[in-house]
Amino acid sequence: MTIGIIGLGYVGLTFAIAAADKGITVYGVEKDRRIKQSLAEGYAHFFEPGLDDKIKECMNCRFFCVEEFPRDVQFDAFMITVGTPLFEQTRKPNFDYIASCLKVIENVYRGRELVILRSTVSVGTSRNVVLPRLRAMSEEAEPLIAMCPERTIEGKALEELTHLPQIVSGNSPQALEKARNMFGRITPHVIAAGSLEEAELIKLYCNVYRDMNFALGNVLNVAAQTFGLDGMSVIRNANEGYARSNIALPGFVAGPCLEKDAYILMNNMREGKSKDFIDSARHFNESLEDDVIRWAERKIGVPAQGKELLLTGMAFKGVPETSDLRGSSSVYIARRLKEKGYKLRLHDFVAKREEMQELNVGDVYSDLNEACEGIAGMMVLNNCKQYHSFHFTQALEGIWTLDIWDCCDELRGRKETDTIGNMLIEEKA
Repeated sequence: MTIGIIGLGYVGLTFAIAAADKGITVYGVEKDRRIKQSLAEGYAHFFEPGLDDKIKECMNCRFFCVEEFPRDVQFDAFMITVGTPLFEQTRKPNFDYIASCLKVIENVYRGRELVILRSTVSVGTSRNVVLPRLRAMSEEAEPLIAMCPERTIEGKALEELTHLPQIVSGNSPQALEKARNMFGRITPHVIAAGSLEEAELIKLYCNVYRDMNFALGNVLNVAAQTFGLDGMSVIRNANEGYARSNIALPGFVAGPCLEKDAYILMNNMREGKSKDFIDSARHFNESLEDDVIRWAERKIGVPAQGKELLLTGMAFKGVPETSDLRGSSSVYIARRLKEKGYKLRLHDFVAKREEMQELNVGDVYSDLNEACEGIAGMMVLNNCKQYHSFHFTQALEGIWTLDIWDCCDELRGRKETDTIGNMLIEEKA
């Protein structure tokens, strides 16, 4: 089996390597110079456990990074894996990248290959946007298209690709069978959705379901603080040993999927209470970022009179570890604080230094203790496991710290350390 993948970002590259590791020949088209350079040197442009070793095993053997698909190769399928960004002003999905992918296969697509959409799209996009374009390119009566959504989490992608059930669909029995056959080589559990639209909705609502679950924890956390109570303590005690309570701990709900999938789902939903409920949950989760900025203004001052504020934990999450800055609440907070006049220092245990520098919001430090020298305050913004055992050699007495996830063991219990569970108590009193 030979497949072509358009886009070797996080979704495309992890799938390409997982497929190549199972004996499928994979050609990946990528235009980004940095990504191509990293692959030429045998490693990914992002952190993912185990991925670099697999790249070295498969590169130029079963996996090939190319400028364009070779015309002398017979492909069984083409897979579109590019992201679906939102227009900044309207928060409507932008499908331009998907349209560009179809142009990439124009010269090699014969109409008999299966075209797989793995990108996250609004319900109806596969049938109403992609399929008509394939018909215009096809020599066949009806092209074969499948919606097979990506559903892995960063930090466990290779494991989940081969163990999690994979959703497949097709616009015809032949398309569905081809999709089932391909994914069946990678994972033993393949689920056939009833239609392209069902597969699209499953992908979107799995993430919206998580978004809303997290929102319930965040709502309780804020409500607790209106009574002068620590929200994290309330949730932990409510959950302990009680099977009917599994309230999510409060925290940021962001990243390249959760920050936008609710908007992609709502894009063409009918107006009504379902859409309103989803919209409210998403906006409540987003509001936490502005709560953090108000904490800085209240505890550090506006701005910090020339002293620097340290933001550590810039990747969008810490468990599992990732280097991904896309959709990160930490990045949004840093940009807003810079706009307000704060001088910032940035640190992360995993995120790439050059990518943090490209944010252009503050000086980047590799050593956390060095970054702590002479600061006016510190925010620990993700829950990377390295914070738990980190030893601070710098004296932090009198330095206000916001440890969002309560994950720095050394800082716990200090009168100058707040968490997301109590950072609003003064404000709401």
